[in-house]
Amino acid sequence: MSNNNNNNGGLAPHEMIELRELMDTNVIGARKIQASMAMVEDDELKSFMERCLDSKKENINSMQDFIENKLNMQQE
Repeated sequence: MSNNNNNNGGLAPHEMIELRELMDTNVIGARKIQASMAMVEDDELKSFMERCLDSKKENINSMQDFIENKLNMQQE
């Protein structure tokens, strides 16, 4: 597969849009879970929601690390 972006490891514009959409989806999902957790009384559901929230936060952190790595590659 050819790399149609610059030679220093940067992302193509459509890839940046995809990454932004993934990040937005995870951030919005995390906010919704956090906002609704106070209303949940069922312990099992609350535990499931906490695991989902942890997963979304992990995804967000992974995407942030990925972006930082890409930016560092472009500066080299």
